[in-house]
Amino acid sequence: MKCSVLIKCTATIAFMLLVSGLYAQPEVPGKTWKKVERLSDEFDGRKIDRSKWNIDPEGHFELNWIGRAPALFQKESFDIRDGYLTIEVGKLKKPFIEDRKYSKPMVYKYYGGILRSHMKTSVGHYYECRMKMNKTEMGGGFWLCHKGTCENKHEIDITESVGQLTEQTHKWAYDWDQIMHSNAIHRETACNESKRDQKKMTPPTKNSERFYTYGFWWKSPTELLFYLDGEYVYTLNPPVPFDQELVLQFSIEAYDWNPIPEEGSKVATASKEDRTTFVDYIRVYKLKNN
Repeated sequence: MKCSVLIKCTATIAFMLLVSGLYAQPEVPGKTWKKVERLSDEFDGRKIDRSKWNIDPEGHFELNWIGRAPALFQKESFDIRDGYLTIEVGKLKKPFIEDRKYSKPMVYKYYGGILRSHMKTSVGHYYECRMKMNKTEMGGGFWLCHKGTCENKHEIDITESVGQLTEQTHKWAYDWDQIMHSNAIHRETACNESKRDQKKMTPPTKNSERFYTYGFWWKSPTELLFYLDGEYVYTLNPPVPFDQELVLQFSIEAYDWNPIPEEGSKVATASKEDRTTFVDYIRVYKLKNN
């Protein structure tokens, strides 16, 4: 590619990167990032690679959460279409009641989905996902978690957002349809209270308007670095050292702070296209010596 003016060339390169979603990982002197194939997927096949991913909410070897009521995780929500992993949300034909797993019955009226890795991962990796959120009241994103222990149960949210706000949205969540929000959570158990570090920033457009590439470098147990479209945005410092192995996940779910309206919700009435979250790729890298 030839550019007669530097500014024009820079703008052209930036546009090409935006369209392709190709961004370089952070430079580390003397080392190179090598893709971890068992945790990476371009979603170019005809079916989801079950050797890498589990999409059955109760079929994972460690995690079996079925979703936050009123939205049930189900494997039927997933598909591969035109090189994208798709997760559809919608209204169930009839409500589903779960009265065995929890302290009280849970009523599910809608559906979403969760994808979990079979292989666990830990400190020293770079995680990247290019995705576009659906245009409904449901949302979610790219994150890591594990069953944990009473003393240490950790969660890292690389990014989470929703597609649509309503009059019922809690006031503090006024920007969650146009946000990159990340968490490092030492989760509440019988042994400890919940503690976290969290930060957010505002992308140029709403999360449902175009694809964004979200990146996370687990640099050390106490340094978590986050990136948007290849640019560093902030660092989280966990309340305790995060040095355990976690499961990589992508989920689309319901939030109690952005309730789905009983009548006229986008989850129930929008087109299938607008009810679908698109994931272009998930890539994980590990540093190797040059």
